[in-house]
Amino acid sequence: MHPSDPFASNSDAGDSDPQSAGIPLGGSKPGSEARALCIGFDAVRSAQLSTVLEGESIRHEHVATPTEALAHLVAGPVDLVAYADGLSLRDLTPLAAQARRISPATKIVVVGDRPRGGRLLSAMRAGAVDWVELEGEGDAASRFRAALAMSREERQRDERVARLKGICRKLSVARDDFARHVDALSDGLEHAMSDVRGKLDEAALAGEFRGLLSQELDVEDLLRTAMQYMLTKTGATNAAVFLPGSKPTQFGLGAYVHYDCPRATAEPLLSRLGDEICPRLAAEPDIVRFADTADFVQAIGAEASVLDDCELVAFSARHNDECMAVFFLFRHRSEPFRDELAGLLDSLRPVFAAQMAKLVRVHHRSKFSWPQAAAEGDDDATGEDESEGDGWRKAA
Repeated sequence: MHPSDPFASNSDAGDSDPQSAGIPLGGSKPGSEARALCIGFDAVRSAQLSTVLEGESIRHEHVATPTEALAHLVAGPVDLVAYADGLSLRDLTPLAAQARRISPATKIVVVGDRPRGGRLLSAMRAGAVDWVELEGEGDAASRFRAALAMSREERQRDERVARLKGICRKLSVARDDFARHVDALSDGLEHAMSDVRGKLDEAALAGEFRGLLSQELDVEDLLRTAMQYMLTKTGATNAAVFLPGSKPTQFGLGAYVHYDCPRATAEPLLSRLGDEICPRLAAEPDIVRFADTADFVQAIGAEASVLDDCELVAFSARHNDECMAVFFLFRHRSEPFRDELAGLLDSLRPVFAAQMAKLVRVHHRSKFSWPQAAAEGDDDATGEDESEGDGWRKAA
């Protein structure tokens, strides 16, 4: 494994001999010293045990009873517990359980004379990992070394597991944050796509509207086609369109569609709209909407009483900063206009204004005529009559 791998353990590198990794046996971290706790040994056995442990560079302490040993276990990590065989094995069971709760990697060995079969089995059941003889043919140092190697490997494994758990927690938090960002981006993308789809739909409708109006070369036909198309998108409604006159403040009714308001009833309102409201809306670039027309009715007067309990939408159609028409749409508030209608009308009105401007240009050009050809034999046929020259320039 690569040395920089954060998951690499010291047991993965170098010789299989624990000490060849450069870490003292049992040390939980590089450079830490192995620590042992000796319980219940007399003076002779204590001296023998100290000699063996010092030979292995293991720092150790001696206590008389398992109760005293618990205080030492709580004070700091212990790699190895040496338990005298002269003590009761009944006391070893709770000691081993407490040691595992404090430091799961701590290993317990029973030290004494050669054990009898039943007592060795009882020691293993109580929590010991080995029985070490200080005297005899057995090599006590190698047995301690093996127990400490087990402790170190288990401690490193636990630390690695803890480290991995910490990384998992961090990854979980990062994943949750990433998921929130993805959800936010997804919502934003969905809204953006919805806006794009709306824009594309509006562009398609504007193209369809342009195709219909481009075929109309008469003002009345243009108004009829435009009103019919708009009403297919707005639904049944009262509608009126006013066209500008020769003066900037003069507007006349170009077309009217009645849904629930007969023209006879609406005539006073239409007259007031043309005289007072259209000049104000002619320069207004935005679409105006009155969900509650009470203030509007009060401002206009009794003529607007037909707008009581109605919803009103009004807008101008402008081309090159010139107002070509002013539209009014109104119906009872029980049938409100959709919010999406504003974007649709905003895309249709410049199309109408452009076609109306085209008709106005054609209409103005049609007033001019080509000069009459001179009759054969006319004395002035080849003359340079100034009036003829003027007529040509006018036609041109």
